[in-house]
This record gives sequence, C-alpha cells and structure tokens, in this order.
Amino acid sequence: MVGEFDLPAKDWAKDKMTRSISTLLMVLVPCVLVYAGPARAQYLPPPNAAQSPAGQPVIEPSSFDANSVLTARAQYLPPPYAPQSPTFIQRQHVAVSTSFDADSLGNRNVYVDATFAPFSGIYESGARVRLTGSANWYRFVTSEDPRTLGSGHYLEGGLLAGYGIWGPGFGVNWLVGPAFGESVNEGVVTDRWGAKALIEMYARPTNLTMASGSVAYSTIANNLQAQAKVGIRIFGDVYFGPEAKFTWQRILPFQINFSSSAISTTPVSPQERIATTRVGAHISALNIGPVLFSISGGWAHDRQLGSGYYGSVSLYQPF
Repeated sequence: MVGEFDLPAKDWAKDKMTRSISTLLMVLVPCVLVYAGPARAQYLPPPNAAQSPAGQPVIEPSSFDANSVLTARAQYLPPPYAPQSPTFIQRQHVAVSTSFDADSLGNRNVYVDATFAPFSGIYESGARVRLTGSANWYRFVTSEDPRTLGSGHYLEGGLLAGYGIWGPGFGVNWLVGPAFGESVNEGVVTDRWGAKALIEMYARPTNLTMASGSVAYSTIANNLQAQAKVGIRIFGDVYFGPEAKFTWQRILPFQINFSSSAISTTPVSPQERIATTRVGAHISALNIGPVLFSISGGWAHDRQLGSGYYGSVSLYQPF
C-alpha cells in the first residue's frame, strides 16, 4: 500500500492543495449560508409585495373594514376593487349624494344630502349628522266630474342626527331631526315645521350579490317613502337587478302641525292623498372618475293619474 509520502513530490503537493481547498470550502459555505439567511430576510420585500403596486404601502391592520366599503359600494361607493387592492385607503368622514327622477305622469323629484361622520369613518360604526334637501313637482286630481288636474310643488330641508352600525358585509344608518317644508298647491302656499326620520340598510350577502333598502317619514307632508333594490355583480363592482319604490302622500287621515305653542292635527281630505308605485331595474356603482352613479328605470303607477314609465339617476361621492 502506497502512503502519501511515497508519492512523487509534485503529486504530493497537488494533493495537499486540493485537500486544503476542500477543507476551506467546508468551513466557509455553512458560514455564508448562515449569514445569507438574515441578510435575505432583511432585504426581501414584504409578503404582499407581489400584489402591491410599486411605491404604495400595504394596508395596516385597523378598524377600517374593506368589506364594509364594498357593502356600501353596492349602493354606490368608494374606490374600485377596495378589498382586492392592498393600497392604503384613507378614512373618509363625509359623503355627498344627489338624485333626480321623473315619470311620464308629471312627477319630478330632486334630492341632495351631505352626511358627516365626525368621530369615525363613513363606513364604520359611529355618530352621523346629515343635511337634506328636496324639491318635488307633482300633479293630482282636483275634480272627477268633470275630471280636472291640478299641480303643485314641495320644498323641504332638514337637519338629522343619528347613528350608523357597520360590520363585514352589512350596514345600517338611522337618523331623525327637525325639518321645514313649503308646499304650493294650485297657488295656495303652506309653510310648516315638522320632524323627519329615516332608516337605511345596505348588505352584501355574498361576493356576487347586494341588497339595500330605506324607509323615511316626514310629518310636514305626511309622507312615507319606502324603496328597495337587490342586485348581482355583472363586472368589477357594478351591480344589476330589480328595484321598487313606494310613496304615499297624506298617508295618515290627519296632518300633524308643529307650532311654537302646541302640536295639533287637522283632517286630510281623501282627494289630497297621493300614492305612487315604481318597479324597474337598476345598474349601480358605475364610475365617472371619483364619482359613483346609479341609473334605473321602469314602470310607474299613480293611484289617481294611472300608469306610465320613469327614469332615475343618482350620484355619490365620499371624501
């Protein structure tokens, strides 16, 4: 058996160098790997970086609920694809909405409101304050024999306060407060103070469906309004589905009158009572820049005037 010292001097030196290099590598490689682990952890992008647009921060855990945003968006709402976008969304404390609708029977309506959430976000639970304003133009029957029609218009403004409860896929707002209205019917002007109350609900039962509804009552016009819509997502965050709206003017057989001295009631003539029904379809949460809008239309029926058709458009923007 030949030992290493029996090798020629040239081969012995080469073998010695090979063994030295192997030994050095066996020591250095583990050291490099041990160092590279922390170094790589230090410079690796965050886990969501693959989904994050360059230069934009990832959402930090907070009370903000993206599902609530999408729930509200089912009605109109904020930035597109909010739940899928890991970018930071600033809390919004104000939302402005407006709508216009008209039918072939001679009824028209313009509505605007501004909702403030001073202590929380619009899509979080907390106190609410809302300024409202509306203008209505309508027709009604003044005589059946011979049949004659009259016309009138009604203006109303209110300051409401209440509370909103928001959770994943669900939201409810209720508000109540004083309001002032002026009605002009066939040239007769009536000014009244009163109260207005409303409750509104938004829900997103699944990732593909939405539902919303509201009920409002005003003592000034003795008016009750209820509306509801459901929809299915057709693309992006845009929903399509049926809607229904019911309005009763002079719904109670008496009119509540608020004055500086007392609250009184006066009887309401059956001829003054107005009821309208609207059933149609809507497309909600379309975008025009930062503004979201909804359009709808369908069949309209008035208890006195008969049947026709209606159209409506609504705009919404949070700040």
